[in-house]
Amino acid sequence: MPRQRVHCHHCATTVSVPPLQPGESVRCGVCRSIVHRRGRTDSFQSACALAVAGLVFLLLANVYPIMLFGVAGNTQTNDIVTGILVLRAQGYWPIAVLVLFCAIIAPALYFGGVAYVAASCGMSRPLPCSVRVLGVVRRVESWSLVPVFAAACFVAVVKLDLIGYVDWQVGIFWILCLSLCSLGLGSLFDPAAAARMLHLREGRS
Repeated sequence: MPRQRVHCHHCATTVSVPPLQPGESVRCGVCRSIVHRRGRTDSFQSACALAVAGLVFLLLANVYPIMLFGVAGNTQTNDIVTGILVLRAQGYWPIAVLVLFCAIIAPALYFGGVAYVAASCGMSRPLPCSVRVLGVVRRVESWSLVPVFAAACFVAVVKLDLIGYVDWQVGIFWILCLSLCSLGLGSLFDPAAAARMLHLREGRS
């Protein structure tokens, strides 16, 4: 059986793909990124469901406070937006913009885009602009740093606990759920397989 040849979307290296079993993947020999993965037949449905759950968790993570911080008798609840506003007020607007993009905008684009593309892959005819949406997903995937943000929250609490009183709020639970969704999608959703599926669907339409 002839081997399929695909191009790595990170470094454009041509990679030979042998026959794979469900769950197996092939990495680029140059940049080590996954260029082809054979998923289960229901992988796109699972990815769509996980992405929609991620959008819900993202909304809840921005609605509920993450922690309660008190020092010298003064207490304040903190959430993601509060941290961004404080950074901007203190003159760190480049960092505020970076946090806004990596913690809110990029995850929203990533989860929403994956849900849209995965749903499109499960249809007989793809949804409008699915290929373009997939391109957006590929661009923002590396900027969706929810797990990194969750780890930063834990580090911040350790530091703040040295100078005051810190109490976790329900928002951290939603951030942890969001991180798990992000990590799960990273292993479940394959942009290269989605691109092939969309082109196949368009060829049949």
